[in-house]
Amino acid sequence: MTASTPSRPMFLCGVQTLRGIFAVLVVCHHTAVHSVRLWSHDWLGGWFYHNTFRIDFFFVLSGFVLWASHRVDAGQPAATRSFLLRRGWRLYPLLMTLTLFKVLLLTCFPGRSSDSYQTIPSLLALPQTSFPVIVAAWTLSFEMYFMIILAACLALPAKAAFPSLVLVAVLLAVGGMLFDVRPAIHGLGFLTHPLILEFAAGAVAAECVRQRGSRVWGMLLCAFAIVGLVVGSTQHLWLNSLAVIWQKSFWAVIFAVGFGGLALFERSCRPERWWLQDHWRLGRASYSIFLSHGFVLVFGFAVVKPQMLGGDPFWINVFLLLLVALSVLFGLAVYRYWERPLLKFCKSLVAYFPPRRAGSDSHQKR
Repeated sequence: MTASTPSRPMFLCGVQTLRGIFAVLVVCHHTAVHSVRLWSHDWLGGWFYHNTFRIDFFFVLSGFVLWASHRVDAGQPAATRSFLLRRGWRLYPLLMTLTLFKVLLLTCFPGRSSDSYQTIPSLLALPQTSFPVIVAAWTLSFEMYFMIILAACLALPAKAAFPSLVLVAVLLAVGGMLFDVRPAIHGLGFLTHPLILEFAAGAVAAECVRQRGSRVWGMLLCAFAIVGLVVGSTQHLWLNSLAVIWQKSFWAVIFAVGFGGLALFERSCRPERWWLQDHWRLGRASYSIFLSHGFVLVFGFAVVKPQMLGGDPFWINVFLLLLVALSVLFGLAVYRYWERPLLKFCKSLVAYFPPRRAGSDSHQKR
């Protein structure tokens, strides 16, 4: 294969597996948050409560996956339309249906009102002054923002697309810091939020490794990422004392190096000998787990009280662990019985918008 013949990167089982693992860690974090706020119980010493790097993982992952999958579309303005349509069909159906379902629940159960939420922005994953109806979906507004920036860069000449993506991310984040714009989930603080550095870092990792494979470099980079993950999670007080841009830069480097190292390592192995597999489909179901686990948590904390468990920290911890397991199982069920049928239906619609490839116009002229 020559350098002038771009191709889609092969599927990376390791990245898919990590996606599932970190989706479970997100559930653990939200369980710990509910435990502290509703029960005043510091689950498992507060490790899941104080560390929020799971979200940083997913932002870097988005940059890595999107650039690896769509870098071949750079320099093809017509392909950006297909890119945005396909990503929209991938994200919106599950978000909209689960959001409407929660609005229905909030309307039916007394004591809980949907008036405090902005329903339309929640359905469209738009920035808003408060958290959306599905609280965990606040990250999707950033995902949509990143996709718009990526689409704009892909429309540029092929050689300018990647440098422009990185430059825009750096200028926005550094500009926000220089002009003392406070990071936020809406307004100017949304546009200049340092989270965009994590997205760009994932793209940089994908561009650096591309089709290469190296067991030695892969192991070294993975070891560096693991050490950084341990340091960042154990020294969270020090890390949280830094400005947001430095916090996000830290995790951007750690996870970008980790993804790059894992890709290099996996590509150096024979597929049949690769051990890190998505056996339980947690990676494939990560989006469903991410959006749906809140339903189980809200129900669990509403029905069960610490007094019912005798106030014993041991049994409280056991119950919370069981709640995490039930949340994950519920997410897997949503994926199998709702998200997959939705995606199948949406793919039939996306088929009407086939992506245009380089040279298609010249073939038509011939």
